[in-house]
Amino acid sequence: MQQAQLFQNMRKMGLDFLTDIPWGTHICGFYQTKRDLTNIMVRYFRAGLEQNEYCLWVVSEPISVYEAEQELGKCIDYFDFYRRNGQIEILSYVDWYLKYGDFNSDLVLQAWVDKVQWALDKGYEGIRISGNTSWLQKKYFKAFMDYEAEIEKMIGNFKMIVLCTYQLDKCGIHEVIDIVNNHQFSFIKSEHSPESFNGISKYDRINLVGKMVACIAHEIRNPMTTVRGFLQLMQSKKELHAYDSYFSIMIDELDRANDILTEYLSLARDKGGSWQKENINRILEKLLPLIEAKALESDKKVILHTGEILDLYVDPKEFRQLVLNLSQNGIEAMKPSGLLTIRTYIDEDSVVLEVRDEGEGIKQEDYDKIGSPFYTTKEHGTGLGLAVCYTIASRHKATIDFESGPQGTTFKVRFRIGAIPEGLQQMGTDRKLQKADLTYFQHPNIIN
Repeated sequence: MQQAQLFQNMRKMGLDFLTDIPWGTHICGFYQTKRDLTNIMVRYFRAGLEQNEYCLWVVSEPISVYEAEQELGKCIDYFDFYRRNGQIEILSYVDWYLKYGDFNSDLVLQAWVDKVQWALDKGYEGIRISGNTSWLQKKYFKAFMDYEAEIEKMIGNFKMIVLCTYQLDKCGIHEVIDIVNNHQFSFIKSEHSPESFNGISKYDRINLVGKMVACIAHEIRNPMTTVRGFLQLMQSKKELHAYDSYFSIMIDELDRANDILTEYLSLARDKGGSWQKENINRILEKLLPLIEAKALESDKKVILHTGEILDLYVDPKEFRQLVLNLSQNGIEAMKPSGLLTIRTYIDEDSVVLEVRDEGEGIKQEDYDKIGSPFYTTKEHGTGLGLAVCYTIASRHKATIDFESGPQGTTFKVRFRIGAIPEGLQQMGTDRKLQKADLTYFQHPNIIN
């Protein structure tokens, strides 16, 4: 069986909020209505067919095999051609999951493995699968979750993408937790939910991608650490002293790659964190010399204006990363002698961190891409700096917006006063404490 090539074989997912994914990806999607389900499937299978993937959809209520064929046929160009040529197959759950008379996870798993090999032998790039689970009875749920866990363990070894769909109304909270835990990524498609295709927030897109790259980055980092250790050992050998400069170059390149991986890992959502009540002005004052030193390297200047603001609950390490990323972007956007201005102030119910540069501004056609993972206009950029900023802001229950023009760009991070950061919510912090925090300092722009 061919091993999934994570970086060389990125596939188009077809969903607006998740574009490129590697082979070996296991996703669950919660839907509410029949229309929600068909909207997902049309986009998902269209992308697979266009990329020469073998596609298999196992259906159950609320949609039949006939209805599934009709829906795909209406929305996918040349669908009849794909179906006649055997590139897509639509089966009832009875003919797949209950094919053996009862649900047998071992036999179903082996059937998937056999199907992948069959597809590769036929010349397809790999296999794209979706199974709808509304047929699941309570007596099958535990066995099916064990089956999902086994898929999660083995899927990385195969050229396959699996999207499992669950009807939200049929899942209790405990079932949802089990389902999410057995998949790499999860999403909700609902007509009444903000997590719809066009409405899903930028933060959620970043979180989704963050989890994916974190899995990949960890696997790469471990062997890199071993290689670096052996290079250092060889560099210390007297008989290899003539190659010292080469060893240094290799170690430096490994360190650079590790820095990139660290940036990738910053996208992954961390449930922990070290939350402290801080005045962000003090953090900025400590960071200022570092930012100034970076600016001076390219003959630029930095100025800090701190206003009278409230203390906030922040993760100091993450807040520093947020400031450094925004400052670095601003510095790189400017020509020599440019001025970077960092300000703090209160605006209505928020503490605002403002970073303004004197660069040439952002093109209007790029506005919607700002903060999206992997989007960059820099020659050697990773496209993760601003994505990390959006992730950090999300964890702090803050928002980021920007204004841009020919005279420069201004990013504003708004920390809503009294909002409970995600990390504190997970730690069980009492909301009453937040209300008390507002009473010790009054500002004319704050309305009680």
